[in-house]
Amino acid sequence: MSDQAETILYRLAASPGRRALLGMAPRDGLLVRPLLGVSREETAAHCRDRGLAWREDSSNGSDSYTRTRVREGLVPALRALHPAAERNVVRTAELLREEAVVLDELVATVLDGRDHVSTAHLAMLPPALARLVVRRLAEDAVGHLCPRAPGRLGDLLGLGDGALDVGEGVRAVVSAGELRMERTPPLGGRGSL
Repeated sequence: MSDQAETILYRLAASPGRRALLGMAPRDGLLVRPLLGVSREETAAHCRDRGLAWREDSSNGSDSYTRTRVREGLVPALRALHPAAERNVVRTAELLREEAVVLDELVATVLDGRDHVSTAHLAMLPPALARLVVRRLAEDAVGHLCPRAPGRLGDLLGLGDGALDVGEGVRAVVSAGELRMERTPPLGGRGSL
């Protein structure tokens, strides 16, 4: 739980958006994190009570790592505000993770299995949902996270027919009122001088 809270707090400070607040997933493919609900203090107490030794990562004491600065500075400050701050941060992430499933389904419903959307339909959606649709199209096109793409919604809606780089190697293409996303062609590719 302590690592989860530190991860969320760092991501919240370093990157905007809902995903920053989701933290680490309890399961991610073959990776399973069974102790996300247990604090560092609780695991240490469990080991001490049973005479079990554990190893501390030597980087935990170095201020050159952001996580250490969060652990040693920000987390204690939050605990001073409220003793359950760490637990509340983690619980918030759990709730948002559940809500993310609903939002992902809503985006899937809008796209209805297509890899494009009409700009007219996109313009009629609530802006938050439209941004999620843009992000899904961008990420599906390149297979990785594209956090800047949703911020280009206004530009995309005003584009008309044309193409626009939306970041992270993704280009939006609008043709006949349909928005598609594709990989940005490399510089010096075909047709360049």
